[in-house]
Amino acid sequence: MVIAQRSLRVVLACALALLALACTARAHAPVLPNLPNLPPNLHAALSTVDVSKCPEHKSGHRRANTAGNAHLKRGAHDTALACYVAALSSKMNFPPALYGVGETFARRAPGGFELARESFELALRHWPEYADAAIALGDLWSAVRGDRARAETYYARATKAKPGDALSWEALASNQYEDGRLDDALASYNEALNAVRQAPGLYFSRGKVHRAKKDYGACVEDAQQALKLAENFGQAYHLLATCEEKLLGAAALEVDAHYRAAIEHEPEFADHFLDFVHFIYRNDESRLKEAREILSKAHASMEDNGERAKLERGTREFEEFASRRAHDNSEL
Repeated sequence: MVIAQRSLRVVLACALALLALACTARAHAPVLPNLPNLPPNLHAALSTVDVSKCPEHKSGHRRANTAGNAHLKRGAHDTALACYVAALSSKMNFPPALYGVGETFARRAPGGFELARESFELALRHWPEYADAAIALGDLWSAVRGDRARAETYYARATKAKPGDALSWEALASNQYEDGRLDDALASYNEALNAVRQAPGLYFSRGKVHRAKKDYGACVEDAQQALKLAENFGQAYHLLATCEEKLLGAAALEVDAHYRAAIEHEPEFADHFLDFVHFIYRNDESRLKEAREILSKAHASMEDNGERAKLERGTREFEEFASRRAHDNSEL
């Protein structure tokens, strides 16, 4: 009897263990999406995504999509993709989710170019006025393929879909500016500011075009207008200082003050420090020690890796410039 009871307990224990294993396996089994009618390439890429990796995959398409945006911002691309696919599985062809899918693949470019392109285009097909998707397509063609002409067609589409959107105009005009087409860029910014008056970024960007065209008076006016709308806009102070220096000369007191304001309000930009120390040294070579102290403080506080690299490179160039200037003066 005792042996029989022990055997029964062993059997029950084994059965419970097997049941636990089965439940665990079921809990960890991937949850695959239902994605009918997607283009073949997208379907092949997304149909194997385990949407259970998204904690909000059972919360409906809007909450899953919002979660995808949050994960994407944190750099959790796989989790973000799972959330966007969960949103699509809940509501097929939901344009913001298609846009999110495109964003995750765009971050894997050049390898993800085609999937990103298809995702953005599908989002536009289901929402033709989706300006963000049009801008994203323009960015994709410009950044990955270097095709600014094709990019411009999408940027122009965004401005037509959403004429009151400053970002759409900025995308169009900055593409023309980067392409060296200054007159076209200026015309686009003029049209933009007729449609969107309260946009400090557009005034700032148009000011950069004026600076490139050596119209320093117009540059100063646009930088000042940007600062009227956004008084802590460090880049606008920097633009104002560079154009005032050309217009008024290095001895103008306001130039020094505006470089300092740029650093105060936006110390994360290396160019604010680098242009300021060049200004200081050009204006008065006896201020070399002060210039070096400014650069030293910048190095101690710069956090972004890209800006830190720019600062280090610019510091070396400044020291070479100062060394050449000192050498030239010694031979006079």
